[in-house]
Amino acid sequence: MQIRRFRAPDMRQAIRKVRDAVGPDAVILSNQRLPTGEIEIVAALDYDGSLPSSMTSKRPAAPRSDKYTAPSADYLERIEKAKSQTPPAENAPPQAIKRPVTQFEMPPLSNDKEDPVLEENLSIRNNDSAKQLRDMELELKNVRAMLEQRQQAESRAEPKENIIESRAREKLKGLGLSEFVVSRLIDDIDLKGREDDWNRLLAHLADYIPVRSSSSELKGCIAFMGPTGVGKTTSIGKIAAQHVLKHGSDGVVLITTDSYRIAAHEQLRTFGRILNVPVEVVNEYSDLNEVLAKYAHYSLVLVDTAGMNPRDSNLERQLLMMKRARASLKKLLVLPCTSQRQVLKTVVDVYSQIQLDGCVLSKLDESASLGEAISVVIEEGLPVVYIADGQRIPDDIEPARAHNLISRAVYTAEHYSQLYGSLKYGS
Repeated sequence: MQIRRFRAPDMRQAIRKVRDAVGPDAVILSNQRLPTGEIEIVAALDYDGSLPSSMTSKRPAAPRSDKYTAPSADYLERIEKAKSQTPPAENAPPQAIKRPVTQFEMPPLSNDKEDPVLEENLSIRNNDSAKQLRDMELELKNVRAMLEQRQQAESRAEPKENIIESRAREKLKGLGLSEFVVSRLIDDIDLKGREDDWNRLLAHLADYIPVRSSSSELKGCIAFMGPTGVGKTTSIGKIAAQHVLKHGSDGVVLITTDSYRIAAHEQLRTFGRILNVPVEVVNEYSDLNEVLAKYAHYSLVLVDTAGMNPRDSNLERQLLMMKRARASLKKLLVLPCTSQRQVLKTVVDVYSQIQLDGCVLSKLDESASLGEAISVVIEEGLPVVYIADGQRIPDDIEPARAHNLISRAVYTAEHYSQLYGSLKYGS
């Protein structure tokens, strides 16, 4: 048996090539559409009716009573010619000739365009590999749809309380508050999902802040302590100036224990000359308690200490001096709001060796977030006595009020959020 392959742009031309080259007795063994769009026909001459196993279709053939005979090229051409010459009957089905379709039989073509059924049957996508790929693609789409439905169901099933709590937690963290303070607030407040939830959270946060009563803030002996550059001397100058403006210069004295830096006491002496109040320097030749006893009858005694790094060995001498000081001496720790939370906690831990009576929050005007300092004073239980927010004397200092401090924290967070956004997007 001789086998030949023929290619043509469409089925009609391919059959004509088979007939012209092989003759009317040629038997069509297979046909397919190539990736190039052409039709390829495999024809056999002297066909004996038995097919090789490679040519047998994988699909089960329809039951037959007689031995199968493959269609010849002459037969297929006559079918095509009859279809083109015979007009279809009214309301008749598209195929005028009905006969059993064999595994090698090709649907007929119309005159002008190829039949859509033939187009699909002859497409290479109709082979087994393409069918398996389509089945896999369909299965993947079904799995994806199931996963999306499950995610949507889980999101719908999420309790409303969790959503409200998550939003409130994010807003509180936006203020710079620690996880401990945020969790404590969320646990204490029953969130309803209303507009007043945020105000209730802020009001409750203000209740957490320990604030020292302002009735005795400007009386007695007060020592200002803390690391270098936190604003101890400036805070003393502001408080002294306010007292002088309100009560006069009598009864006010300024004392410094900073003998470690060159001319460290000159700034305090300048304040003394401007305010017309005495200035005393405690050094290795004098004792702090003796100086405090000398001015015990004064209404306001302000003590400026040396600013030192918590790891400075000389800090121990300063702390020992404060431990031995008179019991009437109140000790305030100055905490800059520009420092990180961990730095502030370290400072508090170091200076807690002495009995601290409160703190001063300084540099509020330079800070991008007040939540870190607020979290530290809440966690450490350290009362806030003053807040300082600038360099102007005597204006930029005032007694601490919890609600004012929270309002300032919210304003600072919103202001720097807008500023960061404008810098980020160049607007």
